[in-house]
Amino acid sequence: MRILVLTDSYYPGRTACAIRMKVMVEKLRELGDEVHVLASDTSLEGKTDYVAPDYVHFFPVVMMGKKTVINRLKNNLSGSSGAVKAARKLGAFDVVIVTSPPLLMASAAMKIARTKNARLVFDVRDIWPDVGYEIGSFTESSIYGRVFACVASRAYKEADLITTVSDGKAKRIKELVSGSNAGKVQIVANGLDLDFLSQECDSLTIERFHLDRGPLCVYVGNIGLAQGLETVFLLAEHRPDVRFLLFGDGASKEKLEKEAHLLHLSNVSFCGQLDSRGVYTVLQNADLSYVPLVNSNLSDSIPTKMFEAIGCGCPVLLAAVGDSVQVLNDIGLGVSAAPEDIAGLKNGIDRLIGAPYKVIDRSNAAKYVAEKYSRQAEIERLSMLIHGL
Repeated sequence: MRILVLTDSYYPGRTACAIRMKVMVEKLRELGDEVHVLASDTSLEGKTDYVAPDYVHFFPVVMMGKKTVINRLKNNLSGSSGAVKAARKLGAFDVVIVTSPPLLMASAAMKIARTKNARLVFDVRDIWPDVGYEIGSFTESSIYGRVFACVASRAYKEADLITTVSDGKAKRIKELVSGSNAGKVQIVANGLDLDFLSQECDSLTIERFHLDRGPLCVYVGNIGLAQGLETVFLLAEHRPDVRFLLFGDGASKEKLEKEAHLLHLSNVSFCGQLDSRGVYTVLQNADLSYVPLVNSNLSDSIPTKMFEAIGCGCPVLLAAVGDSVQVLNDIGLGVSAAPEDIAGLKNGIDRLIGAPYKVIDRSNAAKYVAEKYSRQAEIERLSMLIHGL
């Protein structure tokens, strides 16, 4: 098949979306399909020397700057328009795959699929606009809520296949679509990119961040509204003997840095962004990885960073309820508590620092997550679903 993958973020970007879509594209190409990528040029920020392969194409967008709702909307609308224009030059396709968020990219994908008479696959990583309601970005009655709800409804109706990453998300989407469309909803789970584990530790990263000096609790990922990283400060106050290193960037970083300064938390450091090898090095050397969600409303979310940590044998302190807790319990390398349960999170870090897992336990968990939660295996399942359309 000739497949077009439409995404906001792609390699050389380092977002979770970029990494996931790169694995998808490479695996589909390995399986024999001709796959082309259309991605936002924000993926190229800071990568002036990057030369894209001939099957990867970038379209221009209005840069977001500060992540307000208005700026995000401008960015998304320009991206939707840019994608439609760029797709005109790429010829015919059998299948168009679009990943969301951003939800407005689905609007572009519907236009492209109709124009090229192609099957449409709607890949839902997070259910918008519902997530916007759950983290308090906007309400159902707002203009954003009404517009996004309309776009989502149309995408569910027009898609030939709807994929999502967890049982909870699949159940919720089936409730949102009409009965005849529920059969289109299939799980293509998120998981661990096996190529991530093929790297070696970087001695310069170890030296730069003194990763050999513990106890060490790390956070690696987006520092945004959905993560609820304020709880790190409560844990840092509770355990002044533990170093808390936060790696990443996002809408909440500046606010959190100011708050840490006001609280005089000398054991909390914001360390900037890392490349893939840097992430691997940090997780290989940390005593635990903190994986939080902002509240219990996000019960169907399973953060990718949990798979990466456990794949490196790094125990997880998970602030969440629902699907991600079930996965962590299945793997068995970590402790969980609800995001609102501060006492439970404090007890969790005490357990992980005070009674660390044995080397054999870490090794077995890492092996198990690589075998059962392989992202490559899930893309093989996606390929079968696409070829069955």
